[in-house]
Amino acid sequence: MGMHKHGCHELVYYVKGSGRTRIGERDYEYREDDYALIPADTPHDERHVMPTEVLCLGFVTSREPPLPEGVYPAKRSGDRSNASEPILPLLLKMAKEMRNKDEAYADMLDLLTSELVLLLRRRLHGGTPADAEDKFRYALNYMDEHFHQKIDFQALAAMAGYSLDRYRHLFKEQTGLSPGRYVLDKRIAHARALLRGTWRSVSEIAADCGFASDSQFCSLFRRETGMSPGTYRKQGEA
Repeated sequence: MGMHKHGCHELVYYVKGSGRTRIGERDYEYREDDYALIPADTPHDERHVMPTEVLCLGFVTSREPPLPEGVYPAKRSGDRSNASEPILPLLLKMAKEMRNKDEAYADMLDLLTSELVLLLRRRLHGGTPADAEDKFRYALNYMDEHFHQKIDFQALAAMAGYSLDRYRHLFKEQTGLSPGRYVLDKRIAHARALLRGTWRSVSEIAADCGFASDSQFCSLFRRETGMSPGTYRKQGEA
């Protein structure tokens, strides 16, 4: 594969094979169970010494610190158990979601990609594997960024290492709210801002804030604010 580049970050997992790859200005060797990280718009190639099987993931992330380019082993040196980081299982889960395309599969892909990026940041910036508290904080951050989408609380709880009931209990302990209440508050706050700051239609705002329908949005907005979206907008004009 000759030199090329993408507008997104790329992770290439070498399932089988060996060879060399040039990323930017540097050459690397790769072997089975290595993975390459390639920043957006960085030229790279791939030259096979042995027949190579790869899994590739393109993704976008704006979080800091940036992921460093290079080729890394999925197995930690000096680890007597010879255990691999859970990178390949995450990629295989993504591939399964893309094949099956079940309901909300796109949201699940976002969740799995965010988990993968969190893992890579901790691994490559000298951190230890994420503990339960780190995973809990990640789940909270995920809600902050994806409140306008359908959120699978069961999947978030499992990612954090808890049952759904335990996760709800811990979430309320730390935030004072249930997960569902937390997301609804984010959606209503975003809807308020859009109603006062834009001329977008109620239907557009309902969809943008993650409500299933206009009627659901209007009903919940009235329940939470005491007025309809239209009345709320008109009061802001006064």
